[in-house]
Amino acid sequence: MSISQESKNFIKSLQIIHIFLLIGVLGFSGYVSYTLKEELFFSYQEDKAFLFLAIIIAYIGNLSSKFIYAKLLNKIPEKASLPKKGAKFSTAHIFRMALLEFPALLCVIFVLYTNNSFYFILVGILVFLMLVSFPTKSSFEKDIPLTIMEKSMLEKL
Repeated sequence: MSISQESKNFIKSLQIIHIFLLIGVLGFSGYVSYTLKEELFFSYQEDKAFLFLAIIIAYIGNLSSKFIYAKLLNKIPEKASLPKKGAKFSTAHIFRMALLEFPALLCVIFVLYTNNSFYFILVGILVFLMLVSFPTKSSFEKDIPLTIMEKSMLEKL
């Protein structure tokens, strides 16, 4: 298998992983909202302990996802091969998504526990952040230092 074919496959497989992580959060949210549809209420006055905890966890998840993603990308040596850079990029991206997915799933569990649909706002924000960071060839080129030859190989994909 050629290097360009491996690069094409890693981008597609990373996109599939990304989509399934999104489907997991959205599917669980849909299940909880369908199950509790008669019992759900919206309030930001009740359960303030859970409310502040959920906001803090979502904020920390967002910040840590950005920090760890940047830190893992900075560890990629410029002289590494394109497949190795792709593998390291995949690892960094999956860590980033996991650190966004955990608070989102936790907020859905808070909805399940409290019947307060306010937490779905935080889930929506975290899902939006996951959507915005969808992996593409251009995001790979932008985030990873590539040589001219590697860039030309990526353009052929």
